[in-house]
Amino acid sequence: MEPASEDLDIHAHCRSLALQQIGVLTRLAEIGMQLAEAEGANALAAQARVAEARAEDAAADATGARAEARQAGLAFSRFARSVQHSLALRSRAADHLCARAKDHVAVQEAARKARRARHRDEVEFTLGLMINDEVEDLDRVAELEAELEERVADLYQDEDVRVEDRPVGSVMAGLASGLGLTEEWRRWAPGWPATPRPARPAGSEAKIRAERARRRDIVVAVVERAFADVPDPSRIPGLRAGLAVRLQEPDVIEWLDTECAAIVADRLCRSLGIGMYFDDPEAADDLEAADTG
Repeated sequence: MEPASEDLDIHAHCRSLALQQIGVLTRLAEIGMQLAEAEGANALAAQARVAEARAEDAAADATGARAEARQAGLAFSRFARSVQHSLALRSRAADHLCARAKDHVAVQEAARKARRARHRDEVEFTLGLMINDEVEDLDRVAELEAELEERVADLYQDEDVRVEDRPVGSVMAGLASGLGLTEEWRRWAPGWPATPRPARPAGSEAKIRAERARRRDIVVAVVERAFADVPDPSRIPGLRAGLAVRLQEPDVIEWLDTECAAIVADRLCRSLGIGMYFDDPEAADDLEAADTG
């Protein structure tokens, strides 16, 4: 048996199976009802013949008609029970489907709230860092931080507006322009691409492997540039060994499948105890190429 695809939507698959089960049970109930109706009609006809035989005082005919009526009645009861059982199972399957749907909606809503909170925190924290790094006047820093807090609260206030579905880089660029920090943001922007998170690699196994290798190579190239900024060159071989180990760990493999190259490279550098800077135009170009797919 082939393993399930990583892209398999379990909820959609289970819902499809439940709907298929409900359809089959509906069809069984319909067929059982047709058979029950036929046997019911046979039982009624046999009962009518019993009455006629009694009226004509035909004992032999009455005995045969009673036996036929009894047999048809038993068949009718079996089919009727089968219909009832099918309908009960269908009702149970429908109830379970509705319950799963409600649970799924609740889980999705909870996940959305958590994602929205992470999105908001990332936007506010990063712009706060930029303000403190780019603006020298402390009074102006305080004013900008207060304005940023107000702007962010206003942006995320309406939950019907799915801000969290927008790339964080795009959201931060818009807020930065409103704060009068467009030029300052441009110096920071390469580290926070305006492109959405990439989709999981898809297609044949060969295509998936190739896409993962492409993303990994881009990230490694950027991290290698960060290695070049390490003050003590003797540490670089150890950092490369640590990077090789990290690239094999499950969390990094998941990042490569779902996160922008800039985010993966930054997380890897942090986990190795070094910083990552985007002053290198080539690094920014590499990240842009990787994140736009």
